[in-house]
Amino acid sequence: METARLAKRVWAYIINLFFYLATGFACSIPFLTLLSWPVYAYILISLGIAFVFSFINDLFILVLTRGYTVGSAIMGVRYVASDGKKLSFKQALVRSGSESTLIFVFFDLIYFLKNRTERGVIDRLSDSFAIDTRI
Repeated sequence: METARLAKRVWAYIINLFFYLATGFACSIPFLTLLSWPVYAYILISLGIAFVFSFINDLFILVLTRGYTVGSAIMGVRYVASDGKKLSFKQALVRSGSESTLIFVFFDLIYFLKNRTERGVIDRLSDSFAIDTRI
């Protein structure tokens, strides 16, 4: 069980971010076309939809696929519990909640760059590891 490299994890975060932001903006197009609200309201609705969708989607994908998200599946990174087994529902809940909040992702990236460890803030909160599935 080898820990995933920092570059793979960063790319997985970036892929997840773009996927969920694109989904949020696509889901909020009806609000823009049907209502005559200002653009900032459209952006706030889009970000809210992206947050809710990413939280729910990450939670169910992490539980059903035994540790993958959209970005991590593309990059070959799998999240497992600290003992090497699959994530529990509680760990997946904490992980999806913190990955859905952008400030935790930024803290995680800053922590990685500063400390060069294999476990970031989100990993420590959810008591999990990111392992490389494509060795």
